[in-house]
Amino acid sequence: QSAAEIAAYKQLQQACIKELNIAANDAALLTTDKEVTNPSESVKCYHSCIYKKLGLLSDNGTPSADKIVKFAQMRFPNVAADKLKALLNSCGATKSPTTCEFVYNYETCVVKGLKA
Repeated sequence: QSAAEIAAYKQLQQACIKELNIAANDAALLTTDKEVTNPSESVKCYHSCIYKKLGLLSDNGTPSADKIVKFAQMRFPNVAADKLKALLNSCGATKSPTTCEFVYNYETCVVKGLKA
């Protein structure tokens, strides 16, 4: 993953934080993959904003599995690809009422799974 990719990703993070008016302390947690306690609606929509900007969600809000695997490998380069794929599959199987909720739960599940 190149420095340019990392810089572009950081810009996306800032754009979503601004768009959703996320408080600075919550933003600091989100950008370092830490959990936000009692997340607001805008915090829940943060990851879905990133996913949309990266083209990881189709227009109807369904995640594009292949693209998400590539994105996860970029973010977590030290994790074995098969472990990542298994996690992404099990976390992606959960149903949620909204896209924000789905992507938020998905992200939380993946990050927890990686720490396990």
